Amino acid sequence: MFSLEDQDSIINLLTLRYDPNKKPIREPLSAKDFTPKDVSNIESAILDIVKDDLLKKQKNFNFKTLTISLSGGVDSGFTLAMLRSILPDVKIHCVSVGFGDVEDEVTTAEEIARVYNCNFESIIIENILTDLPKLIAIVKEPRWNLYQYYTLEYGKRNSDVFYTGDGGDEVFAGYVFRYNKFLSNFKPSFEWKEKSELYLSCHERDWVPNQSNLFGDKLNFSWEKIYPIFKNYFENDLSPLDQVFLSDFNGKLLYDWLPTNKAFGDVLGLNIESLFLNQNMIEFATHIPWYEKYDDKTITGKLPIRSILIKQKGFNQLKSVKKGFSLDLISLWNRNARDIVSTYVNEESEIVKEGIVKGEWIDSVNLKLVDANDNNDKSRYISKMFSVLALEIWHRLFIGKSIKNTNKI
Repeated sequence: MFSLEDQDSIINLLTLRYDPNKKPIREPLSAKDFTPKDVSNIESAILDIVKDDLLKKQKNFNFKTLTISLSGGVDSGFTLAMLRSILPDVKIHCVSVGFGDVEDEVTTAEEIARVYNCNFESIIIENILTDLPKLIAIVKEPRWNLYQYYTLEYGKRNSDVFYTGDGGDEVFAGYVFRYNKFLSNFKPSFEWKEKSELYLSCHERDWVPNQSNLFGDKLNFSWEKIYPIFKNYFENDLSPLDQVFLSDFNGKLLYDWLPTNKAFGDVLGLNIESLFLNQNMIEFATHIPWYEKYDDKTITGKLPIRSILIKQKGFNQLKSVKKGFSLDLISLWNRNARDIVSTYVNEESEIVKEGIVKGEWIDSVNLKLVDANDNNDKSRYISKMFSVLALEIWHRLFIGKSIKNTNKI
């Protein structure tokens, strides 16, 4: 857990949504790990790796039941199809999360679970913020996107083994619209710093246009401190897109999702697994040439996984884009989040009084959220307000000690 003295960590968390200063739970990858190799029979190799991994895991854990986080997308669908094919006698519980929005994929997930003869449970979370004190106390960092806890908690009721689709986007090229934006604006003359700036521009949900105005006098924010974080990822001989893949793997996956899942798994006594993150799969998939994973003409990623999945029952009309477990932030804001945030994020906030976040910035964002017509702009500011809320809750838990982890907000 970082302290208030870790200024760079706070800046990173409020700008990147992860902190690369902390020790990761596995070693980061390097440029050599993404050096393309001539590969043949990609699909067969993937299937062999998956089969070997699942059979070893079943032998090690001796599980007869397991739970899987199921959306309507490629990664969880592939995971379910492989589990049922390779371990036909294992009882599978599928759990899907919705947030009360009309575009939730719970219905699609339920149909897939039926096709594969699995138990199915949907969890509808109307307010993802109410348990933030409890969840932040577990991960010990100021994060708000911690709602995977609810699927993991449900999974523990049925099995000590829980499968996710984590890592599929990073090792098989799933962030297609970001790749398209990066390549569309990339110039061969770019040096590492310009590529870092471009890369960050493709992650606009992580920061806001007035990011430099967010931080109070206690913190010394500068974009010039952020760009060098990515230097090793963009100063090498990899192709531009492989450099992006390298940066993605060593970003949120390594410093947010994996340690967060580990923290939740430790608390729940749960083994959290992914077909995409066993060592053999990582070593194979990262060396696949980028054009075998991503089609820059149709803006489609995960090509070999899609090719395998479309041959499985229930996936013959696989969608090219999925929403997954993502949130409609504007709907959430209007429903209940605005009132919650305004209660904790204001001129009287502990982090404002400490000089970490400027009260003037909070006031300006509240005005923007009333006046803004651009929904993308609105979503960015809502996401940032949630990050500031998480920091305030973290401060009240660990520094001010003015709330307990049992408090609801």
